[in-house]
Amino acid sequence: MLEVVFHLAAPLTETEPSFTFIQRIEGEIRDDESKVVIGQISASLVQVGRVVGAGENLFEVMDGLSREMAEYHAAFFEPDDWEYKKAIRRQFPYILSLDLLILERAEIEPRFRKRGLGLLAVSRTIDLFGVNCGLVAMKPFPLQFRNYLDSGWRPPDGLQDPAAAFQIARRKLRQYWSRVGFKRVNGTDYYALCPVNDRPSLKKVAAAIDETFAAQD
Repeated sequence: MLEVVFHLAAPLTETEPSFTFIQRIEGEIRDDESKVVIGQISASLVQVGRVVGAGENLFEVMDGLSREMAEYHAAFFEPDDWEYKKAIRRQFPYILSLDLLILERAEIEPRFRKRGLGLLAVSRTIDLFGVNCGLVAMKPFPLQFRNYLDSGWRPPDGLQDPAAAFQIARRKLRQYWSRVGFKRVNGTDYYALCPVNDRPSLKKVAAAIDETFAAQD
């Protein structure tokens, strides 16, 4: 049986707000008998409700952790505030909680890919850490194009048209994540889902994957 083994660390002493209110989540996707690791998943749980209760500034908390976190704040929350943007609430009208689960990485080892394991791992992560959040968010980006937007990036050997290949890979990835309920956030490159809405169960996701691969055989 395959499983996701999560690793969390929480400081017992007073520390920077970024580490106090943003819980890092690291997971190994592995075979529970052989213990062979077949993938990794990373996420961050932004405990917005606790930030508000402590009187902290949500933007400063997120910006203090990383530039990427600051960009999530800019996309989802009012400037210098903890409230979701009006446009976000219009698109996702059933937001009940302020907390935000950010899925940062789901990577499967090459020989285990094309089996839908990333979908299953993300769905299980949402079950455990995102069910009480207002939103679960991600920014789909093909890992083979890591650092693609940097000026020093060099395309892999044999890649004739990197720009076209990137667009195709990103489109496929967005379609892939839509299978577990993610929708593009209007006007951005972010995708999100509201956990209180119906979304495919783990069983349905697995069944859909099986049907897809059966049709390809």
